[in-house]
Amino acid sequence: MFRIGEFSKIAQVAGSQLRYYDEIGLLKPAKIDEWTGYRYYSAQQLPRLNRILALKELGLSLDQIKRMLDDDVSADEIRGMFALKKAQAEQAVRDEVARLRSIEARLTQIEGGDLSGKLDIVIKSVPAQPYLSLRKTCASFDAASATLMEMFQTLPSLVGDKNLGHFTAILHSEMYDTADVDLEMGFILNGKAPSQHTLPSGLTVAVRTLPAVAMMVTAVRVGPPETSLTCRAGLANWVESNGYEFAGNGRELFIVPPLPGKEHETVMEIQYPIARQDATSMLLS
Repeated sequence: MFRIGEFSKIAQVAGSQLRYYDEIGLLKPAKIDEWTGYRYYSAQQLPRLNRILALKELGLSLDQIKRMLDDDVSADEIRGMFALKKAQAEQAVRDEVARLRSIEARLTQIEGGDLSGKLDIVIKSVPAQPYLSLRKTCASFDAASATLMEMFQTLPSLVGDKNLGHFTAILHSEMYDTADVDLEMGFILNGKAPSQHTLPSGLTVAVRTLPAVAMMVTAVRVGPPETSLTCRAGLANWVESNGYEFAGNGRELFIVPPLPGKEHETVMEIQYPIARQDATSMLLS
């Protein structure tokens, strides 16, 4: 048996916390000396205390913890709850890092002004291309990333690596939004492939033809998604300054795909179909 001070040091829990757990009936001392009133605890009580502390760190109230302990929650159940909490915390960190990168990208754009001169902007014609793709409305860009990874993991074995060209994504939404994203994504085909495939998730990819584009303005960006902000701004400045206008949905062609944990190594060519502004448009501008 250990007095409360000794048990507090063993468990690394404040004595005031142990007294409170005693008051609310969450962790009673193993023995209370009837003459001195000293509380004594047993090493056998450490598993229950650790359950209490683990569940508290997972965000449960003490009332919820008491009910769970009365139901004899197992270590495996706590481990499962911890895994979920860990995943949520990791996602929150990723979201915060992305938010800070977005702020930094916008500050860079503010400080740098027109960045088109710093980009290697290329105008080229793009032929019609067979495109093994699917189009869906994704709940978020994270949800779209999950579909992207499923395609990367599944299609090479179904179609063959040599038949797959660069992964390409097209945003069909009329405006940018982080929810309900109307997105088409898939591989440009270098060779023949069956007309359609069903992915493990049940989604179907099918071959269609991406139309040829006579004039496509392009630039390459390297790094996580936030770096596309300055690249797109640079392209927009170049298009506007040179008397052109966008003439269709942009394409994102992944030269090096955004692999989990290696997003900073991503290499993407951003493409926009363009046309000369007509005289009326130029007068209005």
